[in-house]
Amino acid sequence: MRFHLSFNKWGAAGVLSLIAASCGAVGSSASAADLPSVKEPIAVAPAADDFQPFFVKIGVTYAINTSTSQLWGQNPALYRFGAVQAFPAGVGATIGNITTIGFESGYFVTRNISIDVSGGIPFYAKDSTKGFNPRNPTVPNGTVLSQIMPAVVPITVLYHFDNFGPVRPYLGGGFAPGFSFNNKNAFLNNVSVGGAVGWVLQAGAEYMIDKHWGLSIDAKKIFSYVEARGTSINLPGVGAVPAVVVQHTHFDPWLLSVGFVYRFGLPDAVVAKY
Repeated sequence: MRFHLSFNKWGAAGVLSLIAASCGAVGSSASAADLPSVKEPIAVAPAADDFQPFFVKIGVTYAINTSTSQLWGQNPALYRFGAVQAFPAGVGATIGNITTIGFESGYFVTRNISIDVSGGIPFYAKDSTKGFNPRNPTVPNGTVLSQIMPAVVPITVLYHFDNFGPVRPYLGGGFAPGFSFNNKNAFLNNVSVGGAVGWVLQAGAEYMIDKHWGLSIDAKKIFSYVEARGTSINLPGVGAVPAVVVQHTHFDPWLLSVGFVYRFGLPDAVVAKY
């Protein structure tokens, strides 16, 4: 049997077309195999949040006690006859300034709003008369009535501004319970100081060195009313004489503080090693 390949059926053009199609198919397969594989882009991890919601402050606080007081007292000579009513003593009184170690702590409810509680190590301050009344020559100007150990605990809500880079100023207010830890006799004996709750305004700024440590300056102004009482007076050369003395005080100190701030509360990110 003899096979006969004839080009008459296809013709020259058909043969060339068939050869070109075969070469194109082979070339396409080779080109597809030679193309480099494309990897999917690696997903970028979200930025780690290093916001620290808790904080503590410690530093030096200078209390400027811009208080004004009025004294009401009894006439000791009439006390024995039952004259117990008090009358204006004709002089005022003021409470001395204090320098102490102050501290503050708080929590950020949001990135801009915090709740703060402040305090300090209490020290004695002199409660002295201010002014002179010729009707009371035994009470000259500057007579120390007693020594008290005042304490106030401002509780405030603050708004922190965050448009100034590492500097974060803040402003707010709240209330400040106040009381005296202890009292010492001087011109007055058996001194007692009532508790009070006043208003407080607060402003300041923090400069954050890093996400944990920073510097802080702070000012608070307190507005409160306090009443103190003594049950006898110490007359020179006579001793203790029964007499009720009442002191009405508008206790409005400035609390100026400077110190360090430390923020914490968010654990540091753990870097995985493979």
